[in-house]
Amino acid sequence: MNPSSAPRLIAVIGATATGKTPVGIEIALARGGEVVNCDSRLFYRGMDIATAKPSESEMRGVPHHLIDILKPDEHFSLGEYLKLARATIADIVGRGKLPVLVGGSGQYVWALIEGWEVPEIEPDPTLRADLEQRLETDGVEVLARELVAIAPEIASDTDLLNPRRVVRAIERVQSNSSTSHGSGKKKADDPPFEAIMIGLTVERSVLHQRVLDRLDSMLEDGWQGEVETLLATGYSARDRAMSGIGYRQMISHIADEADLAETIRLTAVATNRLIRHQNNWFKQDDPRIQWFDMTENPGDQVKSILKSTANWISGPDEFLLPAGEG
Repeated sequence: MNPSSAPRLIAVIGATATGKTPVGIEIALARGGEVVNCDSRLFYRGMDIATAKPSESEMRGVPHHLIDILKPDEHFSLGEYLKLARATIADIVGRGKLPVLVGGSGQYVWALIEGWEVPEIEPDPTLRADLEQRLETDGVEVLARELVAIAPEIASDTDLLNPRRVVRAIERVQSNSSTSHGSGKKKADDPPFEAIMIGLTVERSVLHQRVLDRLDSMLEDGWQGEVETLLATGYSARDRAMSGIGYRQMISHIADEADLAETIRLTAVATNRLIRHQNNWFKQDDPRIQWFDMTENPGDQVKSILKSTANWISGPDEFLLPAGEG
């Protein structure tokens, strides 16, 4: 595919709490864009506070896609996401708008940008039940170590902190379905989009404080009440979304297994682990990503980002970086 014939797309990526949401909205407002969510935590309805889901007022009238599309107990594979995201992007482009991909789920981001072909594997109920039981008794760390040992390439493409993805990856390996596809994916020969990737970074100590501040805000906004409502609706820690950061910790607190201070500490620890994992997906030396340090003077950085995207849209060839280069 000639890059000039590929649909254009702006991606705003980076770790949790670096400010991706407001930056993506600023770009969409300035460039006639619509946001396509690429944060797996935002797929689920009723899970707003502990995921930092943008409110209607924060969206500022910009259409947001692929948010609130699932119930907390629904299965949603990478292949299903790609199918839905690609259709959404095609619709946005077809209406003359610019897709702005926003999120920190590295596997989902690169699967879209690089045009992965992901084989759909039919679940094995017996194997799934066995893995779910082991997940409950042994924990995700044990299963993650097993995945690394038996299939390091697949493990490198898996969020090892996400219990459901670890289980799904082991299913793929044990079903032998990934043997003909290497790591279970195949990149497109030609990049499906002409993309500019805007990476946001924040100095580590400042980012850690932002995480703590966000946890305080979550408490004030009704974090515990949100989880209690979900539990009262019939969901539990066994449901895929409810095992996410901020939910499993608060479930333990509600069950009197941890006091509030410990719940906050454990959530902060899990969030910082997630940040390290996200940084492994988005490398500072990746030539496809233009990095902007949002630690100080974020307003000035946003102006620089808007200028960079404007030059990319209308300017010289050096701003046109097809997603497959580097």
